[in-house]
Amino acid sequence: MQTSQSPILQPVVDEPAPKRAKRPRAAQACDRCRTKKYKCDEQYPCSHCRKSALDCVYQGNYRERESSRSANYIADLEKKVEELASRLRNAEAQNATSPQPPTVPMTQLPLSTGIETPPCSMTQLESTPGDAAKMPGDTQEESTEGADDEINELNHHTNGIEFHGSTSSAALIGHLKKARATKSHEERLSRATDFSLISTLHNPSFSPSCTTGPAHPTLLASIEQHNYYFDQAHVFMNGYFENIHFIHPFIDKEDFLVRANDLWFNRARTPEPSFVALYLSVLSFGSLVRVWDESTIAGMGRFEWSRKLFGEAQAYLNYLQFSNDLETVQCLYLMAKVCQNELNPNLAYMYLGLAVRTCLSAGFNREVRCPKDQRSSWISRTWWGLFSLEIEMSFSVGRPDTLGMDEYHNRAIPERDDTEYAIIPWMIDFAQIIRRVSVHIYHSRITLQEKLQLALQIEMEMDRWLARLPEKIKPDIGADRLSRSALRDPKWARRQRLVLGIRYYNVKMLLFRPFLSHFTRKLRHPPSELEETITKCLDAAMKTIEVVHDIYRVHTFFRCWWYNTTYVMFATSTLLLPMSKLGMCAETMPLLRSVEMGVEILEAMDESVVARKSVEIIRQYLRDFRSSGAQQPVPGAEETEEMAATESGPGIGFEIPEWAYGFGFPDYSFDGIARLFDDIGGPPMLDG
Repeated sequence: MQTSQSPILQPVVDEPAPKRAKRPRAAQACDRCRTKKYKCDEQYPCSHCRKSALDCVYQGNYRERESSRSANYIADLEKKVEELASRLRNAEAQNATSPQPPTVPMTQLPLSTGIETPPCSMTQLESTPGDAAKMPGDTQEESTEGADDEINELNHHTNGIEFHGSTSSAALIGHLKKARATKSHEERLSRATDFSLISTLHNPSFSPSCTTGPAHPTLLASIEQHNYYFDQAHVFMNGYFENIHFIHPFIDKEDFLVRANDLWFNRARTPEPSFVALYLSVLSFGSLVRVWDESTIAGMGRFEWSRKLFGEAQAYLNYLQFSNDLETVQCLYLMAKVCQNELNPNLAYMYLGLAVRTCLSAGFNREVRCPKDQRSSWISRTWWGLFSLEIEMSFSVGRPDTLGMDEYHNRAIPERDDTEYAIIPWMIDFAQIIRRVSVHIYHSRITLQEKLQLALQIEMEMDRWLARLPEKIKPDIGADRLSRSALRDPKWARRQRLVLGIRYYNVKMLLFRPFLSHFTRKLRHPPSELEETITKCLDAAMKTIEVVHDIYRVHTFFRCWWYNTTYVMFATSTLLLPMSKLGMCAETMPLLRSVEMGVEILEAMDESVVARKSVEIIRQYLRDFRSSGAQQPVPGAEETEEMAATESGPGIGFEIPEWAYGFGFPDYSFDGIARLFDDIGGPPMLDG
């Protein structure tokens, strides 16, 4: 007998054929065996293809159903059928409470990833220590769990459909709502069927309808009559240039002031419409984010001035009809920032997209050798500032960016010098990290274990980015926090340091949030490596709130940066996720103080209608959280409290109490709050 024969091949019963004899060719061999002259065992897949981990394909009439179909392809189809069937059953069960259109998963990734998603199978977690987090019957892909969090709803205020992806604040709040234990089918039927989370969180005081303005000749005459708001212009311009300008330093302040003086003193017989639009957008943004010690200026308050100037800038843009010049791009850039701070993320995304497309059509993303171009450096700052903001803003609403491939953009990046403009290249680096989080963590079809390894790699990239930052703008994070004196640092450095710290914690929290979501879905004790990521996620959320709260106590101007509402809601909804799922226990009590701190921050921004709505939502969760502790005593509470008291640091140990399994939590009356907001139409943004 031949003892060295490969176990894959069929044993030969008769005497071996002569060495030079030709093997009988299988009539139904697979393509690869025919090509390689292998003896095919005619299985599907055959032993050779299975051993080499290759697709096994049969051509011709044989196995007609399998023709041109690989084994992996068939297996994937079977998994997909099972997944779709499961989702269909869930959709039918929730039909009574889900009047909005079905969730549309994001299947297209941004073209500008610059990184290929690593190939992997669409299977369960492999046999690793992480298997402890997997429940019996858990066959759904991790990527579909993220897709279930996406929101595609009709905004009743605008009659427009809006998509908010899994990294948006709306999706995080929606996930909180789903995480609550549902009531019976009869009780769900009794609820209103027109609830829309997007409508609830919409700012009805600021919408496209309030951005329309009169025709250009009439508008120009009106603005000229007021001398381009000369009496208020210095106050509003100072509100911009002394604040958020330091975070997005793309406007030449000296040149801007010279041209503004030409407007005021009629030195230019025919003012450039694009500069007038930019000028009005600067005044609009400045009036929105400045500290108002007075209640009104010339009879109007903060939001009245900002929206009036915004509408006039829009009217000038309508007159220009897509002018391809730097001032138009900068105007659109600022208008996107106004929308962002008015907490209208959909409109901000649209304006920023217009700014990006205008840059691309003008070639501002390309390096053109033109010695007469005196504004090349400002074009570079504007383009690369747009580049990083587009990635950040797209991530914040869970949508793809519109930048195209990185190879298109060869415009020189601003230098990493010791000036206020050096933040731009560092934010480009950070934007690339954000893009990796979006593509690889939220929109990749990989297993939880693979996603965990990628997340840890991205965390190391974030830490390297943080370590390389110049000392002047490096956030005070970790053990060195507040260890060095910043009294002599310039104003722009202090502003940039604060913002970079908040962004670092926010992205780190979102990086690890899918693992927290996985834990709250399964409600099982996670393995050690998964528990570590959960702790990092909650720690980053608490640090985000803590940093913003500390800044609010010291810096009054920061309370007028309304976009901070989004950061706080990201962090607070993350902390509320385990609190709403587990109820009051030793593991969740350390999170309560941070959530209450988040409420304090939002209450300090009570001029914003969205901030007020957010406070009501959080307070409802807190009421349910406290009632869960009152209704259900925790066995061994004294022991767990003693353990919590001796625990050092912000880390949370998730030893789930026995009562957490199958415990019926009080239902979260989110729909009732939403109907309340819709019925009253949203309180006015302005109180005075």
